[in-house]
Amino acid sequence: MRQPLLYKMSFLNSNTQGLKPSATLQINQKVKGLRDQGRDIYHFGFGQSPFPVPETIVETLKVHATYNAYLPTLGLPELRKKIASFLQQYQQVNASKESILIGPGSKELLYQTILMINGTYLIPKGSWVSYLPQVKLNNKEFALLETHWAHNYKLQPQALEDYCQNTNGTKILILNSPNNPTGAVYNPDELKALAEVCRNYQVLVLSDEIYSQLSFQAPHAPSISKFYPEKTIVFGGLSKVFASGGYRLGYLHLPHELNFLKDTYSSLFSETFSAVSTPIQYAAITAFEYKKELRESVEAARVILEALANYVYRSLTKAQIACTRTEGGFYMLIDFKHYKKQLKSLKLNDSVSVANYLLNQFNVALLPGIDFYFSRDEFIFRLAFVDFDGKKVLSAYQKNKNILLDLKFIKTFAPNVFKGVQKIIEFTIALDQNSHN
Repeated sequence: MRQPLLYKMSFLNSNTQGLKPSATLQINQKVKGLRDQGRDIYHFGFGQSPFPVPETIVETLKVHATYNAYLPTLGLPELRKKIASFLQQYQQVNASKESILIGPGSKELLYQTILMINGTYLIPKGSWVSYLPQVKLNNKEFALLETHWAHNYKLQPQALEDYCQNTNGTKILILNSPNNPTGAVYNPDELKALAEVCRNYQVLVLSDEIYSQLSFQAPHAPSISKFYPEKTIVFGGLSKVFASGGYRLGYLHLPHELNFLKDTYSSLFSETFSAVSTPIQYAAITAFEYKKELRESVEAARVILEALANYVYRSLTKAQIACTRTEGGFYMLIDFKHYKKQLKSLKLNDSVSVANYLLNQFNVALLPGIDFYFSRDEFIFRLAFVDFDGKKVLSAYQKNKNILLDLKFIKTFAPNVFKGVQKIIEFTIALDQNSHN
């Protein structure tokens, strides 16, 4: 008789065997469970926008709540037109209604793109957790490209050049700016230099720009599409800029040179998700109209996030914890490399064991760097500084824009961020004390 485990495994697609839950969603559920047990957890592990969905978007959703007909597979024409205008005006992407396709989140659109396109996927070290699992699920070739702390873990043109000149076949670069997990934003000169390498080797670029309007260099992060329009597919959506992660609406912009892919996208969409929720698509029209009230709301969120990023950076670097410079979004990487000896004296030999120790002993939830393609023995972690009541913070700032986003403001309106940072510092003090005993 077959062993039950072997019997079950025989039913599984080999690409799904060993697949783990998304690290970000898993840590969020774990923290929720601990909080339900009454523990005070300082949650730096999950990157969901803390701000409320803008009221104008909510009102549009309510008005269209009874709209229950299927929409066109590629998306509501009016919405596609609005997104194209939005990209032209705010990201300098040469988009048209025909180049925009709508899906249930940019994550799903990225997955379907990887499913469609064969080649070797190039993922810079320090990239979003789901890129590599999606590539593996589709049984595609991949390479992890080296990045370095000195460059804020931004991919350098020479690293891309070195890989491309020694390999054959189609290459697809997945680029994310503003970046999750580092908070880095590629500037125009950096994108132009990468674009030159991509053009020389005909590299296809999947540009994840989901955080674009949350760049601290307003009004948006630059897009590599401006410098390499012919082979750049741009991805975006509602979730980060418009604080609407649960709405599950994303888009992609397909350049004219890749227009031949549209029919395949349409067929895939029709055989998988059919079409995105009708009321959500109408609500998204309001979002991408991006009227003055919405722009001001996004600007306020950006100011608040930058203040928090600066506070976390200053506090942790003062405690000899290395931090990447957040230039947009709500993440940074922190590195306990100055505490290696102390960590190992406690038999904390890798990022996973340190993450567990911090959660169990100091009630701080961080994601280990291994989830973002760093080595297990590097003491690197992603810190998402969004554990605060966004509605309360936004209201306080909008009532008095002259309010100083200083330590007092952060202690009052983002107490979990303040206390969580103090807990991390306490951890390093305890490490030093232990090493002297």
